[in-house]
Amino acid sequence: MCPVLLLALVAAEAAPRAGAQTATNINGLYYTGQTSSGSLQAAGQQDANWDVTYASTNGGSQQSTAYEGYAYVVSPSVVTQSAYTPNTSSAQWITAPGALDGNGVANTGGDSLPGNGNTGSNEGIYVYTLTFNITGTGANGTAINAALSKIQITMTMAADDQYSVYVNPTLVNGQPTGTAGASQTSAWANKSQITLQNYGSGVISNFVVGSNTIVVVVDNTNSITGSSTSTAFNPSGLLVYQTSAATINGHPVPEVATWLPMLGVIGCYGIFVVRRRQPGPRTARA
Repeated sequence: MCPVLLLALVAAEAAPRAGAQTATNINGLYYTGQTSSGSLQAAGQQDANWDVTYASTNGGSQQSTAYEGYAYVVSPSVVTQSAYTPNTSSAQWITAPGALDGNGVANTGGDSLPGNGNTGSNEGIYVYTLTFNITGTGANGTAINAALSKIQITMTMAADDQYSVYVNPTLVNGQPTGTAGASQTSAWANKSQITLQNYGSGVISNFVVGSNTIVVVVDNTNSITGSSTSTAFNPSGLLVYQTSAATINGHPVPEVATWLPMLGVIGCYGIFVVRRRQPGPRTARA
């Protein structure tokens, strides 16, 4: 299969019981910056799979619809000239619609968005969403029985400037509620691996038969802690790529050498969100 997001899906050794919710397959997992067939999308074009479903340029007190919709692919030259983690051969940086390039033009491959401070009236909040499907036994929307199908999502992430990750969260005014499966501040160079799973200790992620959603909340804070009076645009974006293989009952599946981001995939799922620096009013990172 072509590279997709890293989703390590592990099914328990126990045999399914009648009426139990078990996972049998996954489809619709994609890297950022891909077309629907898994090839690389052109810079400045819409991502075929990832959306920005909520944006706010004032700390969440009001929705900013101008920055919502299909995410856009960041130009490789912008990535190269910055401190972003590089694009891979199969994944590219994306950013919210409305992001400006160096000439102040929107949706042409630039990545500058509003956001200053991690609280207050100028905080930038961008909610990236990927919807995928888990097939299995039982009715759609029913939680998968962890005793029979242990689902694990392993992600490597970085973000400009901080992130929180959720699985199938309840949304209030477009923003996820509850406890995040993982989060990180000052995360533009972070490469720590995190895990979302429906079993074990810690924060439990609830996967269901049918449609599932991965939600990544990215705060664009311009490296400012607390409230800020600045309204400057500054870089923000998201990169997602695969980091390991999937198994069911301890065995890798399916038995092919490469990963395909298309229907029928039992996927690997991974998220990587990163940051860049560019000349301008932005202050240097510590």
